[in-house]
Amino acid sequence: GTIPPHLLPTYKAFAMDEVAREAILEAMQQNNIRPFENAREEMEIKEISIPPRKSKKKKGGKKKKGAAIIEAEEEAAPAWLTFDTMKEALKAGWEPGESFSFVATSCRGQKLKDIDTEASESLAALKNE
Repeated sequence: GTIPPHLLPTYKAFAMDEVAREAILEAMQQNNIRPFENAREEMEIKEISIPPRKSKKKKGGKKKKGAAIIEAEEEAAPAWLTFDTMKEALKAGWEPGESFSFVATSCRGQKLKDIDTEASESLAALKNE
């Protein structure tokens, strides 16, 4: 379906916030860190970087000059734009589905010990499956 225009800014803000928080929780899980119960609400997300807006290029980048063909020089990859808040990144034109990076702080959790599967018959059985 189509999202009504008056809900679009809220939808974009929710999408960016939700994706960032889920990425943080996934990173914590991959590093054997169990997030505390209220960790999701306490996370602080800042320094959001978004890719630069794509400029529309004119067609016909090659020009013939006699027998030689001169190609337009490829520009160096433009630097990402960095903002202090999600709101600023959204105003700069970020859209759901586009890449973005961020710095997360106040991600609280407990480092889990490696499970000793030899000490537990049930865990050893799971390991052998």
